[in-house]
Amino acid sequence: MKIIHTGDVHLGAAMRNLPTEKAKLRKAEISDTFRRLTIYARENGVGAVLIAGDLFDGNDVPTSLKQEIFSFIQAAKPVAFFYVSGNHDGGLSLSDGAPENFYVFSDARGWKSYDLQDGVTVTGIDSQYADESRYTRLALRPERYNILLMHGDTAYGGEKIPLTYLQNKGIDYLALGHIHIPTLTAERLDGRGHYRYCGCLEGRGFDECGKRGFFLLEVGGGRLLDEKFLSLSKREIVQRYADISACKTYFDVERAAEEALKTEPSGNIVKLVLRGSYGVGLRKDLSLLSERLNQRFFYVKVVDESRLAIDYRQFEADLTERGEFVREVGRYEMNEELRAEILEVGLKALCGEEIDL
Repeated sequence: MKIIHTGDVHLGAAMRNLPTEKAKLRKAEISDTFRRLTIYARENGVGAVLIAGDLFDGNDVPTSLKQEIFSFIQAAKPVAFFYVSGNHDGGLSLSDGAPENFYVFSDARGWKSYDLQDGVTVTGIDSQYADESRYTRLALRPERYNILLMHGDTAYGGEKIPLTYLQNKGIDYLALGHIHIPTLTAERLDGRGHYRYCGCLEGRGFDECGKRGFFLLEVGGGRLLDEKFLSLSKREIVQRYADISACKTYFDVERAAEEALKTEPSGNIVKLVLRGSYGVGLRKDLSLLSERLNQRFFYVKVVDESRLAIDYRQFEADLTERGEFVREVGRYEMNEELRAEILEVGLKALCGEEIDL
């Protein structure tokens, strides 16, 4: 039996890191990625799709969006979809108007199980009901291949899932949502079972860089036969670095940025970080650089982490205001990072350049 483990789709989420028009397009793309996942499931003989919470980004979901998602799910029959709520959409009712191949766990207000073919059982609990007392009530049949579907954090935070409470319960695969980084190699739960996070289906912000997707599992004979990580993402969010230490002019900076991104697909969303130490007088002009790069890519955000490098000996005989300023700053004891920031702002001010604070 083929099973998809996905979650954290966050449909309807605002894309605040993008310009308005691209944010609207990105929201539509993420909905379309979920649509393509349902098509993939139907066309590739998948028996069940496990959605480990946060299908939607909140409880105030437009009816039109719910209907659209339900139409995707209904069109994927005979694939069965199993959904536990997450911390973002835990108060959202998805039972009204849902297609018959969409199964929820909220009506039980505790553990609920569904028996599938090939001896597979999916058991789950909505995140708002997973308190400590309910772990003692979890009872699974050891002769089944038991999948536990949950949303929460095994490490810390308010959505904590204590793994010790789930050990030696007969779990074969603990399908988790909430952490947006996929666990590419499943972690050992106990002598019988493993657990993993599916990660988000598509990256939305620069804290979600790298490939995102879902896991395709194949179960038979009471064991996991195969597992793959697959991606249907329209775009990837990446972080790249450009060293501007050797740059003397703005156009050198632009060339360094282009070199850092020369193999990057134009459809990606890029965070470009400028690094290195540069000399006095270098014009970086981040606004112009961003405008140029955004003509080539879906979206580029330029972040400047470079630092001004000062050779104080060069200013010993400089009788200008600039020389006096550099010498004065050099006399004080302070953190070198702070000194570099003061020098950069001060030298820009003396040259009449725009100051970004």
